[in-house]
Amino acid sequence: MHSTLLAFDIGTSGLKASLVDENLNVIRNVTTTYPTHRYPDGGCEQEAADWWMSAVRAMMMLRELAPEYVKRVDAIGISGHMLGCLPMDRDGQTLRPAMIHADTRALSISNGLRAKFGRDYFYQICGNVLSPASTLCKALWLKENEPEIYARTARILQSKDYLVYRLTGKMDTTDYSDASHGLLMNLQTKQYDAEMFQNVGVDMEKFPEIHASCEIAGRLSEEAAGCLGLRAGIPVSVGGGDGACSNVGAGVAACGDFYLSLGTTAWIAGMIDKPFIDPQHRVFHICTLDGNGCNVFGTEQCAGRSVTWAQEVFDVASARAFDSAAACAPAGAGGLIYLPYLEGERSPVFDAQAQGVFFGMDTTHKREHFLRAVLEGTACGLSQILDVMREKQEIRELRIIGGGAKSRLWKQILADVCNVTLHDVSTFSDSATSLGAAAAAGVGIGLFHDLKEACSHISTSGDVEPDPETQAVYALTKKRYAMLYPSLKEAFHTRA
Repeated sequence: MHSTLLAFDIGTSGLKASLVDENLNVIRNVTTTYPTHRYPDGGCEQEAADWWMSAVRAMMMLRELAPEYVKRVDAIGISGHMLGCLPMDRDGQTLRPAMIHADTRALSISNGLRAKFGRDYFYQICGNVLSPASTLCKALWLKENEPEIYARTARILQSKDYLVYRLTGKMDTTDYSDASHGLLMNLQTKQYDAEMFQNVGVDMEKFPEIHASCEIAGRLSEEAAGCLGLRAGIPVSVGGGDGACSNVGAGVAACGDFYLSLGTTAWIAGMIDKPFIDPQHRVFHICTLDGNGCNVFGTEQCAGRSVTWAQEVFDVASARAFDSAAACAPAGAGGLIYLPYLEGERSPVFDAQAQGVFFGMDTTHKREHFLRAVLEGTACGLSQILDVMREKQEIRELRIIGGGAKSRLWKQILADVCNVTLHDVSTFSDSATSLGAAAAAGVGIGLFHDLKEACSHISTSGDVEPDPETQAVYALTKKRYAMLYPSLKEAFHTRA
């Protein structure tokens, strides 16, 4: 009997449910959507109940599309967006909507902690940059701004932790990846840092125990099984943050392997033998799913988000139409430069107040120049991240995953701007995160010996090589791009 794994991936815009076979081939994917609520004060929230109902709807679709595989699901793996803050009471009820990664209301909190402790304190302990996105800052914001809710909070969960709770009835587990990225865990001890929590004034006891993502958190309850149309008792793994899951789904299994995830946000990440503690705090770290290693990351906040925004603003009907129009403009977009800071920026500047910019406009620029500039600007931002990592590691090639990997033009621009060969991962281009979650669940039930064995099933197909002639054009684009943020930083921080 062949094994079937079920993976739930809680994304920024929707939940994906995937049926995966024992060789980590995707049998079937379905996606359901839910709203994100944005507020003028920087709030960005989702309802946890929407995640669960999306899982229920997704399973209805899978039961209709692939009933024979649904019947023989052997384990459930979960991934979810990171840097969240979902307070739960002791009875398992949500106390408010989840603050998700894009929520910036904790800006004054992070500024206050930086002023009190210095910028190095948290980075040295956690290997992560202090920012309003951090779960630690969100928890302190909750304590100071909604004290009644904070007082009633028994557990602060991440998105995937909540789904584990709905599946198993247990809300006492999180994993190394979410704990490390949330500015909660000591990177050396792999445990919560009690002294840091005490200094900040956040109750460590409100956070669940840290486990490896591959461990079994519990089994599917009768109630959850009835809602999903699955049999009760199926093992449910602890799961992992989407960033760490995508590493596995991209086939990154050895030190020195790097990849690019090109989605709503984009990141470059790779497995390293020891933390890359950058004096300028331009990169950060997320523990591997098994807790045995470390991944260095650099994240661009609005990559695919920039494309969808431009698609709406410039009235482009589809992604294919976007590429066709952008291809009509020459490399360098006629001198037009785009800063993709629509929601602030993370690596390498980590500035929540940074803003998007089109620079260098004149009367010769048409719609196609703006569209190409968006692709080139996001590529320049990712090139800056790659250059930081190249200070410690030679990187000549990257695996590429994510929805953006469907764009041949964008990939060629990235290869040219970053001077790197891109290798397409041989799977659904946007399913790497789901595969990582499935792999962790597979390890949990003994289907794979470890994550390295799971990664051996993930191969690449198709390469994009950099074009030397176009690289020469982009050298000037990159130089001008690099000048803009330092020149505009003061203006970004001076708002009415």
